[in-house]
Amino acid sequence: MPLPDFHVSEPFTLGIELEMQVVNPPGYDLSQDSSTLIDAVKSQLTAGEVKHDITESMLEMATGVYCNIDQAAAQFSAMQQVILQAAADHHLEICGGGTHPFQKWQRQEVCDNARYQRTLENFGYLIQQATVFGQHVHIGCANGDDAIYLLHGLSRFVPHFIALAAASPYMQGSDTRFSSARLNIFSSFPDNGPMPWASNWQECEGLFRRLAYTSMIDSIKDLHWDIRPSPHFGTVEVRVMDTPLTLAHAVNIAGLIQATAHWLLTERPFRHQERDYLLYKFNRFQACRYGLEGTLTDVHTGDHHLLSDDTLRLLENVASSADNVGAASAINALRLQVKNGLNEARQMREFVTDGGSLIGLVKKHCEIWAGQ
Repeated sequence: MPLPDFHVSEPFTLGIELEMQVVNPPGYDLSQDSSTLIDAVKSQLTAGEVKHDITESMLEMATGVYCNIDQAAAQFSAMQQVILQAAADHHLEICGGGTHPFQKWQRQEVCDNARYQRTLENFGYLIQQATVFGQHVHIGCANGDDAIYLLHGLSRFVPHFIALAAASPYMQGSDTRFSSARLNIFSSFPDNGPMPWASNWQECEGLFRRLAYTSMIDSIKDLHWDIRPSPHFGTVEVRVMDTPLTLAHAVNIAGLIQATAHWLLTERPFRHQERDYLLYKFNRFQACRYGLEGTLTDVHTGDHHLLSDDTLRLLENVASSADNVGAASAINALRLQVKNGLNEARQMREFVTDGGSLIGLVKKHCEIWAGQ
């Protein structure tokens, strides 16, 4: 099975996907009614897309293709209002966050969708456990070779993206001691982590062809790498972030990725090699465990840096590119967040430390998402 030809896209355009939690008040456990809500919303949307994800407690909202984050934010805001009204009509609520803090995976119902049912057959209970919620960002590329260069460049900053969006400290009723526990759920899957090395699009096509011969995959969508090429869209898709608690933060994360992509493809600051990935999972783990307080290790020099300091360097490096793609506001907001030590995982823990319950935490997240 060949990989589809790489669709030519306008460079640096973006699309954003958010996997949202559908919850049942007043207990605020995950609902199993996303199909009802999605059916109610679809007929009311004039732009964007709302669709199923793996289980019946997940709702995915996706923008169209836009040149800048302000356009994407406007569409998301319009979609948000439609979704919130439909949720209220069906006595449901919506929130962000990378994990629901106390749901039990055994209760999760996999959507009645041929692809998800096939995945359930392949992976069993792991699919029900994957009822977790992430943000994906697509960046347009002119050709496949640019996409591979961009994929390797963005992979250097996977820890930064994870740490900035970390919003999943609680799982199955317990504090995991991780800032982002969501990504741990995928560690049992055979395609977890980075894409295997390919130096250009031709090698990527060969890699996919060999994987397809195993009969384990039918398309590129069956490979859940941290960052993957999406040839049918002509994009590179970054998949490591937790769903933030607010639309504003989700848009800022997307703006950073767009600005980083512009910097990487215009400046070409790195000469990528397979050795770059030697410490990939170690640095990724630091971001998941400690967030911006984690430690990065340079694979070439052995030097150690605080992830917060390295993130500030990244924000400085991409500032000029952010101006070019209309993402300067995102860079400024994220810089302030890092300097002030603000993050959503910490805010969640502070709520519970101050006497809040996990039920109350989900209720608060629903209020935050609705802008109350």
